[in-house]
Amino acid sequence: MTHNVTGLRYFCKTSRLDELKYYKGSGVYWKRHLKKHGKDITVETLGVYFDKERCLDAAQKFCEQHQIGTNSEWANLIPENGLDGAPVGEAHPLFGKPSTCIGQKRPWVGKKGADNPMWGKPSPMKGVAKPKGKDSPLFGRKRPEAAGKPSRPVVCLSDGRVFASVSEAARKYNGNSTTISKCCIGKSKTAYGMKWAYKESLCQ
Repeated sequence: MTHNVTGLRYFCKTSRLDELKYYKGSGVYWKRHLKKHGKDITVETLGVYFDKERCLDAAQKFCEQHQIGTNSEWANLIPENGLDGAPVGEAHPLFGKPSTCIGQKRPWVGKKGADNPMWGKPSPMKGVAKPKGKDSPLFGRKRPEAAGKPSRPVVCLSDGRVFASVSEAARKYNGNSTTISKCCIGKSKTAYGMKWAYKESLCQ
C-alpha cells in the first residue's frame, strides 16, 4: 500500500480476498497515519497464496529486498511474516528494545519545495465548496451558552456591577471566564484584582 499524499508505504497481508480492494491495513502506526492524513491510498498485490510455506517465503524475501522494519519509507516497524500479526509480549521482536525508527524522519516530515510530495499538485480540497446560507446543515441553529445550561448572573463585589453571565463579565474586562468562575466558587480569592460571586449566592 502507498499513501498518495505522503508517499509512506505499508506491507501487509489479508485473508479476506473478497474485500481485498477495501482492506486498509491493520498496523498501529499505519492506522494512525491514515487517521491523520486520510485514506487516499493505492493498493498493489504481491501475490495470492494458498500454501503457508510459499506465503512465508515470499514475505521474507520482499522484506529483505526493501529492508522493511528498518526503512523509514515503510510504516512497518517489524518485518511482515505473511502469516499473522506481530506477537505480543516477549515473543515480539522489539520487546525490550528501542524503536527502530528513533531518530529517523518519515518522508513527508520537514519537506519543502520540490522535495515535498505535494509540490506542484493541486489541493485535494480545491473546487470543493462548503455549503453556505440556507444550504448549510447548521442554518438556523444557535449555539447554547455554557453547553445549553442557563446562564448565572455574576456580581463584581469590588464595584457592585452585575452581569448576566460569567462570559459577559469576562468580555467587559477582557479576561477569561474560567478565572472568574473559579473566584465565584471559592477556588481563588480574586480574579483580575477584583472579587466575584454568583448573584444567587448573595441572596441566600
